[in-house]
Amino acid sequence: MPKNKPVNVGLIGAGRIGSFHGETVARRLVDAELVAIADPAPGAAAALAGKLDVESSYTDVADLLARPDLDAVIIATPARFHTNVLIQAAEAGKAIFCEKPMALTLEDADRAIAAARAAGMPLQVGFNRRWDRAFAEGRAAIDAGKVGAPQLLRSLTRDPGPFGADPAKIPHWTIFYETLIHDFDTLLWLNPNAKPIEVMAVADALVRPDFREKGFHDTAVVTIRFDNGSIAVAEANFCAMYGYDIRGEVFGSGGMVTMGDVRRSSMTLFDKDGTSNDTWRRDTEHFVHGYTAQLASFVRAVRRGEMTEGPGGADARNALSIALACIESVSKKAPVSLR
Repeated sequence: MPKNKPVNVGLIGAGRIGSFHGETVARRLVDAELVAIADPAPGAAAALAGKLDVESSYTDVADLLARPDLDAVIIATPARFHTNVLIQAAEAGKAIFCEKPMALTLEDADRAIAAARAAGMPLQVGFNRRWDRAFAEGRAAIDAGKVGAPQLLRSLTRDPGPFGADPAKIPHWTIFYETLIHDFDTLLWLNPNAKPIEVMAVADALVRPDFREKGFHDTAVVTIRFDNGSIAVAEANFCAMYGYDIRGEVFGSGGMVTMGDVRRSSMTLFDKDGTSNDTWRRDTEHFVHGYTAQLASFVRAVRRGEMTEGPGGADARNALSIALACIESVSKKAPVSLR
């Protein structure tokens, strides 16, 4: 693709994160153009298209994919639709950026990977934490041997409170499929070449205990053992009243690296009430750089015609395998082997 020609991108899914990705392409990337938006909800695609000055909108994904001028798509539909839309896009000959999780079963993950491979299309998955500056610098320190051999790893996701969602509308096992899936990918990425061999997970409804008997989970802790001897812990909670808290840590034989901070900046206010810091309250504010950097990487992949950086289908499958083991572990109340 000529360097001076923008990559034409179509957005599939005009919800919260889809709208943010659309805005990133339309407003923050100089070498890409958002040319079309599709969403089956009546009026959703048209409303976002109007806001972002995009000429074309559709309620049928097939109509968007039929456009010959379209180079790539961003899939930001609800998770249960990701695999089938991804395969549809691959068969239409479009490069694919898919929000996590790429699939909800290993069989679907394999179908998605195979479809992209058969079409010869780049496939990138939205694990934005890899693109956050602090996490990227942490991985660079690990690669440089500055922490030695990893021994203990930690990753956590605490969503900002107050929790106001309706638990009845949250799909079962969301805490593993859509929340901790980020932490699983992060831990795999921060422990290069190590393979998970055992998973133990516990989960409960501590934020909304009135939904415990209905199978709702808003709190979870996961222990992962790796074949290099290291041990990792991932935790999540749907309601951190103090802000959006995302952190990572790798302790090794030669040192330690920590990543992430709930504070918006190092500015601390000292006044009559003591000291205080402003905190992050939304993922799209905390990770605006990471969200932008991952799509910039995807555009580069489209230009090259292949993935040379960023998480792909195999990475998504590896994180999913841990999520599925967590579900099995919670159900059986026992460790699950991944060997």
